[in-house]
Amino acid sequence: MTRRDPSPHGGKDTAPAPEASVAARQTIRQREIRSFVISIVVMAGAGLVTTTVWWTALVAIPSLALSTALLFRDWDRPPNPLLLAGSGLLGVLALVVTSLTYSNFTGSTGLAITAGVWIAHRPRDRLVLTLLACLGIAALTWATALLSGNSGGVYQLVVMMSITGSVWIVALVESHTQDRLFDLLEREKDHERELSILRERNRFAADLHDIQGHTLHVIKLKAAVAAKLQHTDPERTRQELEVIQRLVADTIGQARQLANSTHALVFSTELSNAVELFRAAGITTRVDRTEDDPGPHEAHFALALREATTNVLRHARPGEVTITSSADTLSVRNDGADIKDAAPLRGLATLADRVRAVGGTLTADRDGGVHTLTVTFPTEAR
Repeated sequence: MTRRDPSPHGGKDTAPAPEASVAARQTIRQREIRSFVISIVVMAGAGLVTTTVWWTALVAIPSLALSTALLFRDWDRPPNPLLLAGSGLLGVLALVVTSLTYSNFTGSTGLAITAGVWIAHRPRDRLVLTLLACLGIAALTWATALLSGNSGGVYQLVVMMSITGSVWIVALVESHTQDRLFDLLEREKDHERELSILRERNRFAADLHDIQGHTLHVIKLKAAVAAKLQHTDPERTRQELEVIQRLVADTIGQARQLANSTHALVFSTELSNAVELFRAAGITTRVDRTEDDPGPHEAHFALALREATTNVLRHARPGEVTITSSADTLSVRNDGADIKDAAPLRGLATLADRVRAVGGTLTADRDGGVHTLTVTFPTEAR
């Protein structure tokens, strides 16, 4: 059900947690766990069905269970040394026992999972360690099988053990590498968002300089003239002071307009800036604009779009933003709203008051993780 945000007045203007990223990470983790569980269950079942010496399961199954505990407990953090060592020793024992008896081609699974978890958390040389681990399983299987004195079937056993172990090691290392890549991409997107906000601040500073720089310089010159003539030409001094007062009043008005972001705002310019900022932050942007212009309320549409752009970059983590505009309506929709934090923003409170003052309405709707900001001016209000 769609829930409408109340007209905002006050509230904390702080950036929420990156819920979209957390949700994506949880989804990836759930799929990984599901894949690992299915694979482990299949390996355990295959081992029980194909084993030729039943008592070797007393070693192989505990090894698989301990390595599974290591996998699920320490996947997102460095593995516990004692658990890692215990799983490794039990994995070596399971491989040796199944190789000596030629009883089970899944005997290398526990050792392979342990090796994969350990390699995945190494800061470097993971490729070399992966190759060494795969060769180590093959060599240990070959040597153990030869010690049994039964040369028949050694090649087949080594191949099956090596393939089983190598597949697990490579799969675990690659899966963890993908997780690291996801983290790297998220940090890069955060960096792009910060740069987008910084560019917006620099643009505001440039606007302030353009508005007040020249005026303040003129005021300085007028004040110097008034100070020089105050004793010799009082009438000229009075005129200069009147000019200074008028310039100060104009500057105050311009500063107020800039603070309210309505100073010479052009909707087309703000739309181009918004699209550029969103795309720089890695956000897919869709624009649906009619040929009609906002008309007399162009500044308010431009201001609403600027405020919506800032809020999306600071308070949401969307994958897509849709901007829709017509002669009477502007809508900005993003799919990355924070579901847990529904606190209104102070900037929207001021914007809603100004839009209402000229006959328009501003609404902020939230439907799950989708947030839509809409500004509407009735025909009679234009």
